[in-house]
Amino acid sequence: MKKMIMLFIALTTSIALVACNNNDHNNHATNDSKKEEAPLKATLTVPDTAKVGDKVVLKVTVTKESKAFTDAKDVAFEIENSKTNFDKMIAAKLMDNSYVATYKVQDAGKYNITAHVSAKDGNHVMPNTEIEVDNAPTKSEHATQNTSVKSTTEEHEHHHDVAITYNHKHSVKKDSEVKLNVSLKHDDKVLSGASVHYQVLPQFDDGKPTWITLNETSKGTYEAKYTFSQAGKYQLKLHVENDDGLHSHEVKNFLVK
Repeated sequence: MKKMIMLFIALTTSIALVACNNNDHNNHATNDSKKEEAPLKATLTVPDTAKVGDKVVLKVTVTKESKAFTDAKDVAFEIENSKTNFDKMIAAKLMDNSYVATYKVQDAGKYNITAHVSAKDGNHVMPNTEIEVDNAPTKSEHATQNTSVKSTTEEHEHHHDVAITYNHKHSVKKDSEVKLNVSLKHDDKVLSGASVHYQVLPQFDDGKPTWITLNETSKGTYEAKYTFSQAGKYQLKLHVENDDGLHSHEVKNFLVK
């Protein structure tokens, strides 16, 4: 009888220890999951006002669990002026635990600045703010400015002659990686050294817009790999820019099944 009692106590103790270990493991896994799901927080810093010709510093500081986050997959600033149909993307560089870029203001008006921060785990945050650009030129400056604006307008129209060849499908299955590849020409010549981004615009509720940077893999050919985690209809807006002031964009429909 004593042996039966001792055996029962041993079995009960073993079961309790196993349950305790399982609870500890589950708690640890839960804590790890919570840690992985911690959201990004971003603070966007730009001047409230500027003048035409100023070089404006754009800075976004990203944190995760109150600590500096410097391992973003992609960070870029979108500069937009809806009245002039101006929309430009500038890639950011990491400096002193913040992501920074500079932009030389060309025209007066109110600009909307959005920082697009994408993490490797798919987390995305987009803080935005506005900047008012003032222009109060003298008469001689006004004449110079008018010439400059006219030249810029003509170049902008000319830049729409960018020929885009899409080397990828326009539909893909959810959660499967797609290779986004395009070839570019300008004035019938291969366009190399450009800054190329896809603006991803979900056409359904709860969809989060994001940006994808395409890197030049061969002369005039740009590529990026991306995984769409939500099914639905999208618009992909391809932005093409270079240091000569070229800025062209084109929109295509995209389906994720």
